[in-house]
This record gives sequence, C-alpha cells and structure tokens, in this order.
Amino acid sequence: MPPGSAGRVTRRRVVGGLGVASLGGLTAALLAACGGPASSGESGQKDVPQGRIVELRVHGQATSDGEGYDKNVAAFNERYAGKYRAIHEQITGNLYTTQETEMASGTAADLHYAHTSNLKHQEYAIKGVALQLDSFISKDKNFKLSDWPQRAQDVMKIVDGKFYGLPIRGQVSWQFLFWNRDMLKRAGIPEPTPNWTLDDLIANAKKLQQPGSSEFYPIAYGGINGFERIAAEVRRFGGEFFEVPAGAGKKCQLDTAPCQQAIKWFYDNTKSELFAPRTWAAAQFGQGKTAFLFGHLAGQRATVANNAKGAFEWTFDIVPKRLAGRRGGFLSIDMQQINSSTKSQDGSWELLKWLTNKQSGVNIALQPVGSLTPGYRKDVYCSDELLNDSRFPKSAMKANCDNFDQPETYVYPANLRLTQPGAIQEVLNKFLIDIVDLKQEPTPAILKEMTTEVQKVLDMPRL
Repeated sequence: MPPGSAGRVTRRRVVGGLGVASLGGLTAALLAACGGPASSGESGQKDVPQGRIVELRVHGQATSDGEGYDKNVAAFNERYAGKYRAIHEQITGNLYTTQETEMASGTAADLHYAHTSNLKHQEYAIKGVALQLDSFISKDKNFKLSDWPQRAQDVMKIVDGKFYGLPIRGQVSWQFLFWNRDMLKRAGIPEPTPNWTLDDLIANAKKLQQPGSSEFYPIAYGGINGFERIAAEVRRFGGEFFEVPAGAGKKCQLDTAPCQQAIKWFYDNTKSELFAPRTWAAAQFGQGKTAFLFGHLAGQRATVANNAKGAFEWTFDIVPKRLAGRRGGFLSIDMQQINSSTKSQDGSWELLKWLTNKQSGVNIALQPVGSLTPGYRKDVYCSDELLNDSRFPKSAMKANCDNFDQPETYVYPANLRLTQPGAIQEVLNKFLIDIVDLKQEPTPAILKEMTTEVQKVLDMPRL
C-alpha cells in the first residue's frame, strides 16, 4: 500500500520551483527514451573520473526508507567517487503527491519509487514517465535478469512485455502471524506451528476471550478493505478476486462462494469479539491488548518491535492454512524506476542496478524502523545477514526466507482503474469497511451489489 497521507514535505535537499499540477498533464517531453548501459555497479575497479561529477537524485518509499537507502547511496558514491554523486531525498507526507508534483513541474528525481499494488508502476510506464529499460538490460553483460525469480520477471514486464523498472523489494504479502509468547505461555496455549489451520487459530483464540471487554481482543488483523489485502484473503478460502489467478483481470468474482465465505469469516469473528476492530494493529499488540496479529507482513517486524519495546517476548511465522492447505497471499513487488527526463541515463542505470543488488536488498531489511521488506531476491531473503538478524528469533527469519517460495501471484485490474476517484478501491471501502465495522452484514445480496459495482468500473476503458 502507498505510504503516508498528504502533508508537509521535508527533504534532505531542497528543490525549488515546484508547481502544483497533475501527472495527467505531463506532455510528450516525458516520453521514454532508450540509452546504452554502462559498467556494472556491483564489482570491478572504480571508474576513472572524466569531466564533471554527475549528480543523481533518488526517492525511496517515503518515511519507510531511511537508514537503508542512505547506506546504499553512500556505498554507491564511494564506488563511483569522482564520476557520480547520488542524493537520497527522503519524503514525508504523501510520496506520490510529491513525486508527481515534481514530475509535472520538470524537477523530477532521476530515480523514483513505484508500487505495483497501487499500479503506479504501470501508470508511470504508460504515461511515458518511466524510462524503458530493455536496451540497458540486453546490452549490459554484467546485468543478470536471473537474479530475480520468473514470477518477478513477469511482473517487471507486465506493461506490453517491456521493462520499466527493477524490483527494489517484494514479498508474498499478508502471509504472517505474530504472537505474544508470554501471553500464550501464561494461558497454557501452545505456540502456533506451520501446521496450524485457521480452525486451530480460532479454537485457541477463544481460550483468551474476555467477553464484553473493549480493551482486549485475542486477534488483531488491520482491516481487509484494501485491494491487495482482500485479494489475498479470499485466496485463503480458495477464491480469486478476478477470473484469472495472475495478471490482468477483467471480471470481478467477489460474489462467488469462496469469496463470500472469506468475508463472512471476518465479519463473524469480529461480531463474536474474537477479532479486534479493524483499526487495531501493531500498536495494540505492543500494548498487550491482543495476543495475535493475523495476516500481517514480515516486513512489519521492526514496527512490532518498536511498539512492544521489549515488554514481552514475541515472534512470528507463516500464517495458518485452511483445511485444504492454502494460505493465501498476494505477490507484491515494489519497483524503482528511472525517470524519462533524467539528464544522465547511464548514471541512473548504474544507480538503479546498485540499489537493487544483493547487498542493497539486505541493507533495507536491516533498517531500525520503516519497512523491512527485503529486496525480492532469494540471495537476499536467505542471506546470512537476514537469517542471523539478532533482533528477531531465528525461526521467524527462517520463515521469512521460506516465504520467498510461496506460490501466490500478482493480479490487477486490466484497465488500471484502482485508486482514482470512483475506481475500485472506493467501491471496496464503501462495502467492506461497513462489513468489518459490523454496520452491514455480508449477505449474498450485498456482496453481489459490491461485485456489480466493481464490475462497472472494470468495464470502463483503460486509463
């Protein structure tokens, strides 16, 4: 999900003259251009300085990326001393409002961030904001596309079979269960294992119930109204958001029996007070107000740790499966793209490669705060540095490593109408928030109405 909300922007480097304009107003001057590759950014001797030093600017994932990006950019600057100098500009507030204001005013960073979960990767590619990378990839003998699994490569070239970015981080999302070990031990409840089913989770959670209490609920989950989250959840019950399990969807299936069962599961367990209100998450877990965090991200482990503050022992592992064995989830890959207006395509390519290499992917997962989702590479997920990260139990980090191979896929609306006013996300909010807030029962008629409204959006032309 895109980080933050609209607000004041502070920057490590002030860039003046920003006009307030929409991304849709960008002209043909931002159309992608192709360029040739330079040398590898991972190995070899330092380049011989030639002429002036080229400055490059990069945006990470707003406040979720601080120390890790700083470290990676500093290493790049040391490697290319005398040739390139990169600056990480950390954004506070809404990442995309800031990025797109700069893009429209001609002051865009050389590298920008683009989620696939909100379709910014596709949007920037189609609008000519992201530089097409096929020429660089095919000519650079030091670049290995095979560093990323085939599923990630499929997402990378999801726009017309062309490459417009490299994965900066990624995961099979909503796949983890966090729990308070001390609380379970005091209650005589066994700790979850990968063999647990959802029924096991519910049965043990019932042992912790405090009927009528508004200060404690056994399980927190953080809501299901986000597109990526509901697509992940219905999969646990054998359903799919679209008619296809991967790629571009054109038909909504949220009124099918498995999807209805998934949504009703959250409603029923919230009504019975097993599940906390949808606004409860890491903060309440850290305060001891809930025993389990269900369906969260492994990358949220620093947020959990910083909320718990050492008050109790906790850990996490793969989320329980359904009786049929499916755990659900959603392949979520975040891209770093080169802006098509960059004045140094070669330098930007080198910086892009550097930020997506193995060590950079490890470094962002070792940050003290923010998103600890690693670079989406097996050599990153299962690196010694992450497996032995002393801040977290080894069994949890092994589960994080194993999560890399979970089979769930990436899907998105074919017409790209997801986050705009009147698009799919607004429809989901309209229905699902009321359902999990117990204001509306998820009857077949209501879920049919929701599906019909989503389908009306899907039937509109592509953006």
